[in-house]
Amino acid sequence: MKRHQRRVWPMLAVYAAILAGVLWLFRIHPPTGVWRYLAAVAPAVPLLGVIWINARYLVEEADEFHRRMMMTAMLCALAIVLAATTVYGFLEVLAGAPMVPLYHVATLYVVAQGISTPLVYWRYR
Repeated sequence: MKRHQRRVWPMLAVYAAILAGVLWLFRIHPPTGVWRYLAAVAPAVPLLGVIWINARYLVEEADEFHRRMMMTAMLCALAIVLAATTVYGFLEVLAGAPMVPLYHVATLYVVAQGISTPLVYWRYR
């Protein structure tokens, strides 16, 4: 788990830095052409890395009990994300709630996993 955390947190820091840079770039001097698309996709790359790191953790974890707890926490986080995005999607379409950029879904997942992981571990202690 410590090795997993040493992989995830730097990747999330890279995501935050790239996202801040891209948002600044688009606000100050928006790129054009193919550079616009490449810059827009750049923040997604570290998030895809986090997904890969999570999958790698599940493969590398030798202890079945810890692997099951992590999988349960991931499923809880996914359930939270699906519930929140479904409810908010209906609020956007039917009640006129302000649109939220889809890239916040990844942030919601990370937060939900951060909440669900200690709760799942606490449940088994």
